[in-house]
Amino acid sequence: MFKRLQQLLSTLTIIVHPNGGIKYISRNSASLASFGITHALSKIAPTIQTVIDVGANIGQFATAIRQFYPDSQIFSFEPVPKCFQLLQKNTKDLPCISVFNLALGLENGNISFFENAHSHASSALKVSDYQKTNTPKTKTYKEIEVDCQRLDDFKFEKPLQTPILLKLDVQGFEKSVLEGATLFLNQVDFLLLETSFIAMYDNEPLFDEMHAYLKEKGFKLVAPIGALPDTNLAIPQLDMLYKRINSN
Repeated sequence: MFKRLQQLLSTLTIIVHPNGGIKYISRNSASLASFGITHALSKIAPTIQTVIDVGANIGQFATAIRQFYPDSQIFSFEPVPKCFQLLQKNTKDLPCISVFNLALGLENGNISFFENAHSHASSALKVSDYQKTNTPKTKTYKEIEVDCQRLDDFKFEKPLQTPILLKLDVQGFEKSVLEGATLFLNQVDFLLLETSFIAMYDNEPLFDEMHAYLKEKGFKLVAPIGALPDTNLAIPQLDMLYKRINSN
């Protein structure tokens, strides 16, 4: 009951928000979480010209980004065919967006991927016992093959305008994406990624490892800007915003 009341209040807040409204909340890809994260992001980084949206699902983040950064160019990557079809449908009327049925990672070619019945849990890594216990709907998945490419090898049609935001929501596969983007990271001004304190996926790097890796790559932690408590009210994951140290 309390959770439903929270969702109702959040929905009403978005409806009256100058960047929200009925038109946004009625979209199939509308997301309370994505709207909240993007709202927080806009307060810290008021100007973003390019968004690399990795793990786009059905377009929730891209749809929210368009509300706060109407002139940005968005590149959305989603490997699961069913989700990609919905991504195409949900973003077809958004200006300046390109979508790709592709995973990003450490290698080029086909990789094994676990398509979850709960699409938000689909990943190149298997769901952990902890997540299956706390979110039983994640127990069901099937293994598929998807195309994968290193971000360093991806060919954009034209030079990217800065500031650039790289957003990763790839369910424990974030470090592999970053390791395939060591050159591209030099262009990135802001990095938004979901990181875990409790393993939600087998062999997932946790926050301490990810934070050390990003510091080594020249990024500083700005703030956590999103959280999703589990059924026990613990917070196993946070959406963390990083900024490149020499970025203006």
